[in-house]
Amino acid sequence: AGKVALVTGAAKNIGRAIALELAAAGAAVAINTRASRAEAEALATEIRAGGGRAAVFLADIAEADAVTRMHAAVVAELGAVDILVLNASVRREVAFETMSFAEWRQVMSISLDGSFHCIQAVLPGMLKAGRGDIITLAGDTALTGAVGKVHSSVAKNGLAGMTRALAREFGARGIRVN
Repeated sequence: AGKVALVTGAAKNIGRAIALELAAAGAAVAINTRASRAEAEALATEIRAGGGRAAVFLADIAEADAVTRMHAAVVAELGAVDILVLNASVRREVAFETMSFAEWRQVMSISLDGSFHCIQAVLPGMLKAGRGDIITLAGDTALTGAVGKVHSSVAKNGLAGMTRALAREFGARGIRVN
């Protein structure tokens, strides 16, 4: 309660459910989406109808400048980010032998580069406050692999490694990374 949560890829599916739970717990929710504006606006309306605070922020987290602008807008409208949930992802199945480098990079740019940009944006505020929560999402395929999801498996495994390293680096400074 009383915290500000930024959820990437929050317009649909798991991100939507996370945003609703955070709002139900009393957090103001920054709903990020790259393209699903109508779904994001409907979610914000649902949260507000339930007495919560929510706003929609369009940004492709793979682009550093877009994340910088989004973060500034979140802080201006809702306040400093206390909770960052890195949910955005691309989950297309593509056989490795037919996968293009562009398809590979799209997944890496969202899961890894996008996470990097978002963490870099919120980290100074969290360090100044001496607290914060950064939550990354990865499914079982990060460890087990899956047919047609080599790119997702590699990206999410890399994100899991980033998560563990950041937890060690910033845990003693009041920032939980899980």
